[in-house]
Amino acid sequence: MEIYPSPINIPQLLATATAHHQAGRLSQAEQLYRQILQQQPQQVDALNLMGVIACQQGRLDEGIALYRQALALRPGYVSARENLSVALWKQGKQLIEEAIASYTQIITFQPENLQAYHNLGIILIEQGKLDEAISYYLQALSVQPNDAIALNTIGTVLQQQGKATTAIAYHRRALAIRPDYPEALNSLGTALQDQGQAQEAMVYFDRALALNPADASARYNRSLILLADGNYREGFPEYESRFQTREFPPCPFRQPVWDGSDLTGRTILLHAEQGLGDTIQFIRYAAIVAQKGGRIVLTCHQPLMRLLSTVPGIDALVPLGYPAPHFDVYAPLMSLPAILGTTQETVPAQVPYLTPPTENRVDLAIAGSNTPETPRLKVGLVWSGGHLYKKNQSRSCSLKHFAPLLQLPDITYYSLQKGIAQTALAELGWDSQIQELGSQLHDLADTAAAIAQLDLVITVDTSIAHLAGALGKPVWVLLTYLPDWRWMLHREDTPWYPTMRLFRQTQPDDWQGVLDRVSQALLQHHPPTSAAVSL
Repeated sequence: MEIYPSPINIPQLLATATAHHQAGRLSQAEQLYRQILQQQPQQVDALNLMGVIACQQGRLDEGIALYRQALALRPGYVSARENLSVALWKQGKQLIEEAIASYTQIITFQPENLQAYHNLGIILIEQGKLDEAISYYLQALSVQPNDAIALNTIGTVLQQQGKATTAIAYHRRALAIRPDYPEALNSLGTALQDQGQAQEAMVYFDRALALNPADASARYNRSLILLADGNYREGFPEYESRFQTREFPPCPFRQPVWDGSDLTGRTILLHAEQGLGDTIQFIRYAAIVAQKGGRIVLTCHQPLMRLLSTVPGIDALVPLGYPAPHFDVYAPLMSLPAILGTTQETVPAQVPYLTPPTENRVDLAIAGSNTPETPRLKVGLVWSGGHLYKKNQSRSCSLKHFAPLLQLPDITYYSLQKGIAQTALAELGWDSQIQELGSQLHDLADTAAAIAQLDLVITVDTSIAHLAGALGKPVWVLLTYLPDWRWMLHREDTPWYPTMRLFRQTQPDDWQGVLDRVSQALLQHHPPTSAAVSL
């Protein structure tokens, strides 16, 4: 007598496998899914769930293949399409366009699928396709008008596009639906900051912190308002929250952060962070740390190595990213004001605290005559910051705005500008009016040597402003309407640099107004000789 195996109850087996899967017993679930597929190779649920296990275990290529197999059998299978879309997204750049296409297919099959709109929007934002992202979030709102997440995200994207006023309206709509929505409270606060409404922004950051005292983004944003207001006693301790936000990676050290105590017999690592200008501004604290005893090792950006080798009290320098020698404690440079209890009244502002190395590789060939009868003022110019800084476009200006300065007599101008912005000299045909030095400046030590030979530096808010200030050189800094926190508000001076003068925009984007005032100030600073007036 022939004996046949008992037929497998596929639905029951699938339910058992799914239960194992949901309980995290992946090997048991996978074994049952395979058993199902041996009996029914076209069982799309098993194919889909096998794909989920593969992706959970990091085998994205295998998972993607299984999802595609399920979709080939059932093109309208939304769950498999959603899983495929996520896997393609995780796989990275080479498959991102397919992920976008996959999510649009989900929306075609299920126009009410809010999660698909949200995920597609996130991908498009990551790809910099902001207008497309907004269009899909608006479609989500047509499905669910009370979707607070979509409203808030639209506002966040509008902020990225510089449309703070419209962004604020969307954030307020999100909060009208969910008053205790922390992300929207933070988003509205930052949008109000972008509009210069700092005190109202503070209200929303405080509300976010009342809901969640561990909200690092709200605490960090709050710190920027306190610091811009000159409240360093509260602001710098709050600023330490930056390392808990996604904006700043934490320091990769196991040693403890220095608490300000005596360092005798110990080595401290001072760790540069953020930009070159930040390091120049806060390296002044090395002298105070040296008074605590111990040995100081500094890790900093490569272009600063030669310049900072002249700082007294630093025993060793290591480029950022290289292994550091043994140390017992460390301190991020921008944490030193909090550690040492800096207030506006106790900012260490003795200048110069940097000096150019004795080896001078930059020679200023002064154009024209320079006699006691017709002394020429030597002025360095910088009109653009580094392009890696996310707000560089707003802090930089076009060289053409400097035209009024070129009409002033008895002044020789030198370009300290580096990077692609150097080409503006040739584009405007100003090569004969402004001597180009950027090609000679290979690091910040070379730039310091050039600045030391000048009478004045006029620059936008970039590392050159800090370098000139640290060298004790007269420096005029051109600031946007809403500048960085360190320049505070409504003042022409700064406690950080005694030789610095600030020229602020009186309305957004008005660089020409700033340069017109600089031109008038230059005329007062260096009046023309009688010989020049008679020409």
